[in-house]
Amino acid sequence: MKTKIEGILIKKVPYQDRHVIGTLLLRSGRSLSVLFYGGMGGGKKHKASTLELGYMMKLELSHAKRNSELHRAKEWTPLWCYEYIRLNHKAFSTMCFYLEMVSHLCAEEDLFDDHADFDESMVGLFRVLSNALFHLEERLKSQKCDPHSEIVIFLGKLLIEQGVFPTRDNCAFCDGALEKLGRIYLVTDHGGFSCGECATHLEEAMMSSSQEGRELWEILGSVANHRYQELSELKMQDKGVIHTLLNYACYQLHLEIGRLKSLKMVLSFK
Repeated sequence: MKTKIEGILIKKVPYQDRHVIGTLLLRSGRSLSVLFYGGMGGGKKHKASTLELGYMMKLELSHAKRNSELHRAKEWTPLWCYEYIRLNHKAFSTMCFYLEMVSHLCAEEDLFDDHADFDESMVGLFRVLSNALFHLEERLKSQKCDPHSEIVIFLGKLLIEQGVFPTRDNCAFCDGALEKLGRIYLVTDHGGFSCGECATHLEEAMMSSSQEGRELWEILGSVANHRYQELSELKMQDKGVIHTLLNYACYQLHLEIGRLKSLKMVLSFK
């Protein structure tokens, strides 16, 4: 059994008086549930808790039986902490949205699998989340943080890593080039963009408006062609592009948009 692990804390639930059951997204892109005895802090020495959502943690686990669903942490220490996210409620809510999205997509880790280290099929989830948290903290530090922009960048990078990023070069139906067209539509159930002529034959409920489609086409081009930390604030003329991209992401990733509890908060930002 692998006993030394690193991961981002994506969930935590109080257990009894001073303990915590936490879920970590490991570097493998898979999740692991861990019991932290005394993780709430407090006690006679009034010890502070180092278990905060979004922290990157290093753990040593106790040995467990193969069928154990919950592992126990012997020691833990933060490898990366944020300072500015905790002071901004919009940023903190945005972070919670990231964590919730990832928690619905990740599979469980098996620490007893000797071949797990060679399976990199899910590692993209960890890469997106770690980059998103660092980017959010750095934008706050520079006082240039727009939560809507951060959400769109996160969703774009997540779609790339999950292999469902919308095709941009050509129309999903006639294969015509889209770059010079004025009217472009994002078609949710076909995983790409459509030209205006093809869009006239499509179901309106499954596609964006022309304005949103053109703006998303340009924004997603920037997201796809730049590394995460190279991206600054995305300028959006129509905030409806966030709703459109969210609907697209949830459809392609097989998520029920109503299950995302943090979504109502982030969409209420002005």
